Amino acid sequence: MVEQSSPAKQGRLDYLDNLRSFALLLGLAFHVAIVYAAIIIYPLRNNDRSIAFDVFGEWVHLFRMPMFFVLSGYFTERIYLSKTLKEFLKLRALRIILPLIPGIILFAPMQYYVNALQEGYQENYFKFLWEEFLLKNPAPSHLWFILYLAFYTFLYLGIRPVIHRIGTFILPPSRYGEEEPEKRPSVKWETLLIAGIWCTIWTCSINYFFLKDEKYLNIEPVQFVYDFSFFLFGSFLIGKESTILKGKTNHFEIVLLGFLAFSFFGLFYWVSTIDPFWSYFGYAGFGMRILHIFLKCLGGWIWIAFFIRLFQLFFNKAGKLNSYLRESSLPVYLIHHPISLGIGFLVVSTGLSIWIKFSLHILLVYAITFLTYHFIIRDSDFWLTVLGNKGISFKRNKG
Repeated sequence: MVEQSSPAKQGRLDYLDNLRSFALLLGLAFHVAIVYAAIIIYPLRNNDRSIAFDVFGEWVHLFRMPMFFVLSGYFTERIYLSKTLKEFLKLRALRIILPLIPGIILFAPMQYYVNALQEGYQENYFKFLWEEFLLKNPAPSHLWFILYLAFYTFLYLGIRPVIHRIGTFILPPSRYGEEEPEKRPSVKWETLLIAGIWCTIWTCSINYFFLKDEKYLNIEPVQFVYDFSFFLFGSFLIGKESTILKGKTNHFEIVLLGFLAFSFFGLFYWVSTIDPFWSYFGYAGFGMRILHIFLKCLGGWIWIAFFIRLFQLFFNKAGKLNSYLRESSLPVYLIHHPISLGIGFLVVSTGLSIWIKFSLHILLVYAITFLTYHFIIRDSDFWLTVLGNKGISFKRNKG
């Protein structure tokens, strides 16, 4: 299976591991913020709302999960190249498949229970869990990305022979390989443009046939294909890391990327008010929807590049704190949602101002979730296994 030994033998890129943890942990702030958003619909909503939380939510949504899937696609290809098929499947099963089912049963139902309570449901949680959730419609809630990642991994195995050729065609090693971006910095910007166009084509194609929020068996076709396009392009970056994932960087490049990232987000947000993404393709004209999706895709890639360079320059260490956050990020994200909803349910019922509520809510969510991880999960092989960190318990036992 090892077709390309050089990419597989690269040293660990600590800042990418740190960035992946950041992407997961930012999800806690996102789920707290949208409780107080004016437009974004969420099962739990505060009576007093502010558009500032909508802007924050759209900003986070623009890059957070795309960045996670880019890194997932890249590391999936690296693992594939360095392992046998049996080893690859075992690692993916331990990290993705194993936490999915218990995660859905243990941590997903709270979102739907809170929604049911607001619609007048009067039975207790356990009755709802069995009769309304498990028997009728078990859904992933905030664990949707693990469900998608499981599909992406095995779908990728099936199409890899074809998709690998496509990746080589659109990013030929002769131009975008390890040395070229160092000689010609413009290649980095070309790669971002190609990535934006690649994701735009995929997303426009699926959005032409399906509305954004259409769902089939808990899969939203538009979201599924959109995120898969980032996953696939992440796999293309093997052997071409200097374009986006690593290579020389400096403060000027980060400032420029930051300026472009905020500019594209502003344009994207303005266009999204004219052409709401939930509307049908062509609602405000085909050109407007294509522009909307292009700004969304390219803007997401610019933000991804900005954070990669930022972490490369300032957070490229594997110290105790970073190692702790790496180990804790996935379990913390998996368990935070019911905690956030439970705290939020109590906080929104108080008479405090919206900003005090938000501050109290987010502080308690991070504190209680990390305390739960530290004192209950961190030293438990059972919980580490259930929450996708079985590899860590293996390492500890060997140590």
